[in-house]
Amino acid sequence: MGRFLSIPVLLLSILHLQGQTPVGTWSDHLIYNTTKSVAVGTKEVYASTGSSIIVYNKEFAELKKMSRINGLTETGISTIAWSEENKTLIIAYTSTNVDLVKNYIIYNISDISRKYIPGKKEINRIRTNGKYAYLACSFGIIVVDIIKKEIYDTWKPGSGSANAEVWDIAFGNSKIYAATGNGVFFADLSNPGLSYFGNWSLINILPNPKGKYTSQIFSGNKLYVNRSDPFSGGDSVYAIDGAGVSNLFSYLPGVYNTSFDLAKSGFTISSSASIKYYNNDGSFNKTISSYGWGTPNISQAVADGTDIWIADINSGLVRGENMSVFSALTLPGPASNNAYSITSYNGKTLICGGAVDVTWNNLSKPLQVSIHENNSWTSLSSTTIKDAMRAIVDPDNSNHLFVSTWGGGLLEYENNNLVKQYTESNSPLQTIIPGQPYVRICGMVVDKNKNLWITQSEVTGSIKVLKPDGSWIVNPVTVDAPTVGDIIITRNGHKWIVLPRGYGLFILDDNNTPDVFSDDRYKKMLVKDTENKPISFVYSIAEDLDGNIWIGTDQGPLVYYNPEKVFNADLNAFRIKIPRNDGTGLADNVLVTETISSIAVDGANRKWLGTSSSGAYLLSPDGTTQIKNYNEQNSPILSNSIVSLAIDNKSGDVWFGTLKGVQSVRGDAIQGEEKFTNVYTFPNPVREDFTGNVTITGLMSDSQIRITDISGNLVYETVSDGGLATWDLKTYNGSRVATGVYLVFCASNDGTQSFVTKMLVI
Repeated sequence: MGRFLSIPVLLLSILHLQGQTPVGTWSDHLIYNTTKSVAVGTKEVYASTGSSIIVYNKEFAELKKMSRINGLTETGISTIAWSEENKTLIIAYTSTNVDLVKNYIIYNISDISRKYIPGKKEINRIRTNGKYAYLACSFGIIVVDIIKKEIYDTWKPGSGSANAEVWDIAFGNSKIYAATGNGVFFADLSNPGLSYFGNWSLINILPNPKGKYTSQIFSGNKLYVNRSDPFSGGDSVYAIDGAGVSNLFSYLPGVYNTSFDLAKSGFTISSSASIKYYNNDGSFNKTISSYGWGTPNISQAVADGTDIWIADINSGLVRGENMSVFSALTLPGPASNNAYSITSYNGKTLICGGAVDVTWNNLSKPLQVSIHENNSWTSLSSTTIKDAMRAIVDPDNSNHLFVSTWGGGLLEYENNNLVKQYTESNSPLQTIIPGQPYVRICGMVVDKNKNLWITQSEVTGSIKVLKPDGSWIVNPVTVDAPTVGDIIITRNGHKWIVLPRGYGLFILDDNNTPDVFSDDRYKKMLVKDTENKPISFVYSIAEDLDGNIWIGTDQGPLVYYNPEKVFNADLNAFRIKIPRNDGTGLADNVLVTETISSIAVDGANRKWLGTSSSGAYLLSPDGTTQIKNYNEQNSPILSNSIVSLAIDNKSGDVWFGTLKGVQSVRGDAIQGEEKFTNVYTFPNPVREDFTGNVTITGLMSDSQIRITDISGNLVYETVSDGGLATWDLKTYNGSRVATGVYLVFCASNDGTQSFVTKMLVI
């Protein structure tokens, strides 16, 4: 069984229009500077990054991309292949799902992924021959009929009924060859019974004939096979013909071959450090071991006439013109697909790629902070500093950043340059192991006086403040918890801190005098709902526009109303309840079975919730109405597991950090302005082929919007979501408006301010 997906434009160009993207538009923010496999057609070259595909058009020298955003079934890609005869790209996913892509139409074949197969279930390599694609799998060979778009057969090369893992496939002399973990097997392609292992024969003249053979190619009437022996310290390649077996080359210490591929008048053998080019007769032609500008880390290479196309893990898609002049063909993107935390403010988005494990121990990932601004990417990195946890922008200077790390202390950047690293050697920050780099910082927030508040774990003095003049304040309180997490500052100046791993919340009232401790109040409390039921784990926290505190727990979202009273009484958190309206008088708790990993509040006071297993939810301001649920089944979201979530107050973009990478969707709400400032509509003019919503931005919160034709006839009215409103170009009777100029009348909620703009609809 499968599905067709036809889309008008499958490939998105990297060129960005100067205008803004329409509301509801998805964008992927995946890495494009690494590739793992490559497939070469007459007109285009395809390279898999492991999460998406780079497409290079040879004729126009244009780079494009394919991802789940524009139609691919999944994100994790194991390998790809091109069928020139059928002009079809075959994509195999790590789930064993398969996509066929031809003429901007995607056809998904889900049979393998849906079928229960005991043991390992992977697709290692794809080879094409005639109208078939042959998938080398961990359990045999799957034959796909490319024309009929269906599974044709399952073949079982091997010496017994147990599944042999097939690593590669080759064709020659009307035979098919299977390189497996138990030797190289062959059979006549015309044999109709290849699903039976007894119809396959072992090539027993090879050294260690039942060893592991991982790659192969048929060229010049010879079969070349790669033997992988973990005890030899490197791979060996053998040539087989009617005269027997010969060594193409014996193992080289530390050299492991990754791919064999046909080339013009010969074939290539790729290893991480080099590509060896051989002629059809097996004679050596040349070696490529340097690009002239970087060190290769090669996964696969396919020669196409005089050029060679290289999938390089460090450099992306590399083109070798005449096999001598090399250039990297990459698209803009973050430093990695890891997104442990995301923050977004005034058009600038910061993504931290570090992490900790479930017990909050270091994963020792090299520092990675990716910065997105004005449709471009930059990154902050370090090989010595590890585990970036959070990043924050100075509200007064977007080029001034702070990054917290789980061991490397606090980092301060100006114009993407590290200007200072605060550790135990030059600040009051402490390391948990004297003399070792374990200055662990998680939460950060800036108060109205530009003081930077941070939280430290496992040391005395859990809360510290870096003042604008560079001096420090160390609050004497030590939080009784092994880990001190994220911190927010409420509208009345209280500091609410998440205590991970089941320790609840900590609240500090410093009376807005951070350097005076005698007037401080603080409180640690476990979370309980209004039925006094304890809530074990808190994962996220946010203050909404009404001053309520929302927390994400392992039992759904909860809300603290009147949080300013936290020191006067034992506050319980309220669950959001939705009445059943069935006459029973009963109500259901919102998302009570979900773990809420992240919370963000948009300009309309609506709540965006990221979950660990069900995607992302958008709730109404009071939480009682589910407006949207983005999941893998109904949207282009990369994964149902949301790690982090953030909203850009300027553009309304909602950013999702998932287990499979980063993406964003253009939201329909932004923070309202204090007055009508730079009000405009987009797109403008609206072309005849536009099918989305027109967006009106630059508004005050809850603006009254009335749209009329040039004669003053009312065609639409609405109330803005924060500082943004949308129109579907339809009148009240549901029909699209006629060509003409339309006036947009905007009025503040209290009627004291107004503004008029206009748009052209074609």
